[in-house]
Amino acid sequence: MTELRSHLEWRHHFAAYKAFDPMADHLHRWLGDLFHRYHREVVRYASRLVGDRDSGEEIVQDTYARLAARSAQAAAIEHPKTYLFTATRNAAVDFTAKRAVEWSYRVDVDDLSSLALTEDPTSDFYRRQRIARLAVVLNELPSSCQAAFVMNKIEGRTHSEIARSLGISVSMVEKHVMRALMHCRDLMRDDDAR
Repeated sequence: MTELRSHLEWRHHFAAYKAFDPMADHLHRWLGDLFHRYHREVVRYASRLVGDRDSGEEIVQDTYARLAARSAQAAAIEHPKTYLFTATRNAAVDFTAKRAVEWSYRVDVDDLSSLALTEDPTSDFYRRQRIARLAVVLNELPSSCQAAFVMNKIEGRTHSEIARSLGISVSMVEKHVMRALMHCRDLMRDDDAR
């Protein structure tokens, strides 16, 4: 039912494009085909990145709207599935950063005294944005790999403590942490290059 609702909302967005752009009909068919082929798969992917299906649906809807805004350029994309999943990941990063900013406005009155008045808002914004990107990138990894990375790099646990906690070997912990580090490094480097 959600897929049908999303498809109907998506079709509604194109009514305005068709009236002004002769290429809109071709774009409409192209995006319709892309939507029908990969919608369920890309929603699952987005949901995994951000943690819930409703947000995943919202991200996918936003991704399709962004594709529609590209007008005739969108139909010229050489690898549409790859482009769709990359655009979805970028939309998930934006969504997560926006959600983090929204949550940052929610202040616990008891915690106000602990806030430093000399914090640089610009560096704080960039730090939060990188943390949001890291969260999305980590969600692309298997849960055991995520857990090992978080326990090691964020909680400061040793490999042997993590191995006991997860019930795996120390060697497997090392592999998980290394895989997560390489995955994060590669994706963050790709994002920084843009």
